[in-house]
Amino acid sequence: MKDHLQLRSIFECDSRYKLEAYYYVLETLDFARSQLGMGHCEPAAVSFSSGDEELDEPENVVQHISGGELCEAIRIRALGMFGLMAKTVFQQWGITTTDDFGEIVYNMVEAGKMQAASSDCREAFHQVYDFQKVFCDDFRFHEDWNSLLHAA
Repeated sequence: MKDHLQLRSIFECDSRYKLEAYYYVLETLDFARSQLGMGHCEPAAVSFSSGDEELDEPENVVQHISGGELCEAIRIRALGMFGLMAKTVFQQWGITTTDDFGEIVYNMVEAGKMQAASSDCREAFHQVYDFQKVFCDDFRFHEDWNSLLHAA
């Protein structure tokens, strides 16, 4: 319930993006770590995290996911979940470029739902890929997407 209220308050501050977009990015952060093995260990106090990790212990570390890695995880997960409809789903959520993922991430960082390393920046999300190219022009059916998504 706390997560829902926290995300709803973020959405109310910046309604350019649907509430589903915030959930999707947050869920994809965990997907990137657990299913794709992305990230490298950093002190929890200075890395993109879901905000659920305990931050008081200095030895506590999380897998830091860069902006580019998160965009790649979003692409993989979207193709597996939505197929050829990925671009349309994102458009319905107000997302038209990878820059929008950066805006969503930094809205959550500012609200304390995620954390960013000092080396992270919005520019890391700038034009990582073209939606038309990756979600439409280059689309290929892959049998392994289904098993990858269901392993989560």
